[in-house]
Amino acid sequence: MKVAVIGGGLAGLTAAAYLSEQPGVQGVLFERSPQLGGRAFTYEKAGFTLNYGAHAIYGLDRHTLTVMENELHLSFSSKQVDKRKVMYEKGEQLTPAPLDFVNLMKTDILTMRQKVRFVAEITAIIANIHQIKHYETLGHYLAESGADEDVKELWEHLVCSNFFITPEDARKVPGAVISAYYHNLFLSQRPVNYILGSWAVITNQLRDKIVYNEHWSFAMQEGVDSIRYEHGKYLLKTKAREEAFDRVVFAMPVQQVIKLLRGTPWEPFLEPYEQNTATEVMVYDIGLHHVVARPFSYISDMNHKLFISDVSATDHTLVPEGGQLLQGIAYLSDEPIDGDEDRKAYLNERTAQMEDLFDRHYPGWREAVAVKRVSKKAMVQSVKNIAGNRLLPSRIESMPFYFCGDGCEGKGELAERAFSSGRRAAQLLLAELKKQQTAVHSVADAGSSPKRP
Repeated sequence: MKVAVIGGGLAGLTAAAYLSEQPGVQGVLFERSPQLGGRAFTYEKAGFTLNYGAHAIYGLDRHTLTVMENELHLSFSSKQVDKRKVMYEKGEQLTPAPLDFVNLMKTDILTMRQKVRFVAEITAIIANIHQIKHYETLGHYLAESGADEDVKELWEHLVCSNFFITPEDARKVPGAVISAYYHNLFLSQRPVNYILGSWAVITNQLRDKIVYNEHWSFAMQEGVDSIRYEHGKYLLKTKAREEAFDRVVFAMPVQQVIKLLRGTPWEPFLEPYEQNTATEVMVYDIGLHHVVARPFSYISDMNHKLFISDVSATDHTLVPEGGQLLQGIAYLSDEPIDGDEDRKAYLNERTAQMEDLFDRHYPGWREAVAVKRVSKKAMVQSVKNIAGNRLLPSRIESMPFYFCGDGCEGKGELAERAFSSGRRAAQLLLAELKKQQTAVHSVADAGSSPKRP
């Protein structure tokens, strides 16, 4: 069987790595860019390693990546963020983030009565009996919960932080998604970890796994421009060639899949997914010649809905000796804004708020900048997991293709959904191959059986 994987991000690399382990499967991974990784792309500048996607993993011990590490024989190191140095800023008050029981008791954003209420909610989620899973969205649950406003705000802020979305969107996350996600996270013994050495450690190992198995190849800087079905094969056309495949795995944002299949017989089946919106944030990375301050590993501004991670405090491999790498994230609203000038003003305001947060907690950063990168509108997730959006399944009825990526159905959020859906797509394809082989063997066995007189 010859397979095409379109897209060399985390999902495409995962699917290809699993498929490449099967001797009966050969294939080509197509990637339009000059590098692998997609939005988990890593590059170096002036001795600093910068990630286009933050390489933090939530709940590593219960994460799909840990399963992949065992199944694909990967090996990487990680380090947990110091929970005692994760802080929230509310009003003019700076207080520990309630990430565990110790910090919950220390935090000032809740009263003792509210803390008891919040502990009860966490306990119910861990036991999988919390009623939120029966509500359409977090907003619907909070409206009927009877909780104080501070508890409601804390729920919204937790979801903002883990899903990288605004409070308005946090209220739109389905209750079942909230329940499943936090059930997993609250049970984790390793809630927030960095993969030491950045995403490149994982993408390079997945690439090497594919190369090692020899019957796969990479088509770099070769995007697929069209696809058609002819004589039992799927013909993929790029600017360089046209090649036939038995199966196709789409490992790209659903918006790009829709564009590629426009005008084909498969276009109507993607109509339910055309209105999906992406998760977009502002990313403000600064690499500093020296450590200007290290009061915490993470500071979240609840007033303006943005945060700064001292990435190098956890992952020292990303900076030259004595350096410091800070990453700021501002959640962006996708509410309609009239005119380009108003949108520009909104983004400039978010930039100013981010720089103010740097000024308050990392004084002297402006004079110490060695590297700076500001992405005023960066896609974190191709489909925002909120009511009104629909995640793409690994298979769609009446379509012959397989789908994976962070906009597809799968376990977890953000990068984990890319990994889990890539693994799932490969499993489904291999199950189909096994079924076909079994059918062929059955026919062959029937044909070779001696005829009864």
